[in-house]
Amino acid sequence: MREIITKFWDSTRHMADGFIERLPAFAVGAMVFLVFYASSDFVARAIRRAVSRRRANLGLVLERLTSGAMILLGLLVALSIVAPSFQAADLIKILGIGGVAIGFAFQNILQNFLAGLLLLWSEPFRIGDDIKLDTFEGEVEDIQARATIIRTPDERRVVIPNADLFTHSVIVNREGNQRRQYEITVKRVLHLNDLKRLFVEAVRRVDGVMPEPPPEAVVLHVRPNTVTLRVLWSIARTGARQASALQDQVISSIANALERSEATPSRQSVA
Repeated sequence: MREIITKFWDSTRHMADGFIERLPAFAVGAMVFLVFYASSDFVARAIRRAVSRRRANLGLVLERLTSGAMILLGLLVALSIVAPSFQAADLIKILGIGGVAIGFAFQNILQNFLAGLLLLWSEPFRIGDDIKLDTFEGEVEDIQARATIIRTPDERRVVIPNADLFTHSVIVNREGNQRRQYEITVKRVLHLNDLKRLFVEAVRRVDGVMPEPPPEAVVLHVRPNTVTLRVLWSIARTGARQASALQDQVISSIANALERSEATPSRQSVA
């Protein structure tokens, strides 16, 4: 029993001595890693400011890639200081062993991450643009690695996975005038030209509708008793809440014009 205790004590003391001997290396390694970590944020922001003047999303891509690369480099340098026998090839081997398992376990996360990088690189929309995906519509607040965050007109924040934005059709309203549209099906009481003129004049009466390009009314479907038209108008670049309020005014003006005429709306849809 005494021999076991003696061996245990000797082993513990040997480990403690080894740890104390490595303390300076641990301290230097930690300082080196902190320097790389702090520098990564500074360098990444500098790169983003330089690139964002021309392409904002590309600046985000380079910022995140630069930051991650510098942190990884700092970790490798710190490990080489703490453990001189450590080599980068050892880390690659470790990652290679668990790479397949990690890929299956985090398949959706990796898919959204890659989609986010492609969205930032291809730049189909930017922060501040208004986008619409299915039933979600709002202003883009942030494009993260996993998801894009938009703010809806009712001030709710919606988190949309980047893979959905990359694989689905997205309506994007960028700088300049925003083109809006409204589809309506009415009974054929008026002549088509009179009905189109009625809609265009109703839209023009709304304050906030841009004169150029002018409002339009386009016939989509003509049936024996009904006709479907698409009304288009432009508004100045604005937030999602203001655009929604102006759209409500336009639809209300069209409805009031229909009430004053003998045409009765049977079905509407907004896009």
